[in-house]
Amino acid sequence: MEQAYDAGIRHFDVAPMYGLGRSESELARFIGWRRSEITITTKFGIEPSVLGRLAGSLQRPVRSLLNSIPNMQKQVQNSGRGPASGSMGRLLYASVGYSAGVARESLDRSLRALGTDYIDFFMLHEPSGELILDIQGVADYLDDQISRGRIRAWGVASDMVQLDESQRGLSQRCWVLQCRDDIFEDYLEGAESKQARITFGVFERALPLLNDYFQRSPEERRVWSGRLGFDVYDGISLPNLLVRHALHRNKSGPVLFSSTRPERVRAAVSQGDINQDPAAEEEESSALTELAALLKQAYPRQGLKA
Repeated sequence: MEQAYDAGIRHFDVAPMYGLGRSESELARFIGWRRSEITITTKFGIEPSVLGRLAGSLQRPVRSLLNSIPNMQKQVQNSGRGPASGSMGRLLYASVGYSAGVARESLDRSLRALGTDYIDFFMLHEPSGELILDIQGVADYLDDQISRGRIRAWGVASDMVQLDESQRGLSQRCWVLQCRDDIFEDYLEGAESKQARITFGVFERALPLLNDYFQRSPEERRVWSGRLGFDVYDGISLPNLLVRHALHRNKSGPVLFSSTRPERVRAAVSQGDINQDPAAEEEESSALTELAALLKQAYPRQGLKA
């Protein structure tokens, strides 16, 4: 986090479920004198289960074990999306619902864990219709907390795909939308909204498939390297392109990504300083649209939308 800060990162995204209950307290150790210089998102509605918190307290030996069992490591990584991500997710996480009471308890707990007296963005974490008990009550409580200075804005953090009535009502009432935006999604295209946008998912689906596609198809790697003007399999240029594309699509809000490699963080941050002319920006966007269509054909079982 310190190296990310030194590279220019000023927004940090956590949640009670991240790090199996440890992410907020870990961020608290870093904040210190930087609090007025950074913004923080945290969330409510999904929490680690008792088993999840136990696993969180034993992360170092658990991670060492997982590193020796790749299939198990992948299963645990996939479970990180919460209780809806299979049997492992249901064991590690629990959906506690979205009511004013849950919001109150979670906000109090997050403020203590983060060691701060306000949170910049307080989000409903992947809310599902059957767990949203009182839209009006939740919205009124969170608006009241803004007036009290305990949060700066509240919103919904979700894939924003196939919203049900309750989710749509919340997304129209809230201040901020945190939504997926990658080369397979067009959620932001043509969207007119009063809400600010925070986007995520720039690498999650696209990068592994692109790397696999170019590894399997050396000729396609040569063709696309020539078209884009860089080696698409050099490990850094393609991630930079994805970040640059995401920043262009969400010009007024943060773009979230995750990495434990400082050089990757610095490279990603540098993309925000690149001023392209509209023609170059349009060419890159067109190229990624074509690549998304190719991946959809090449990986039909992934359920991609292009």
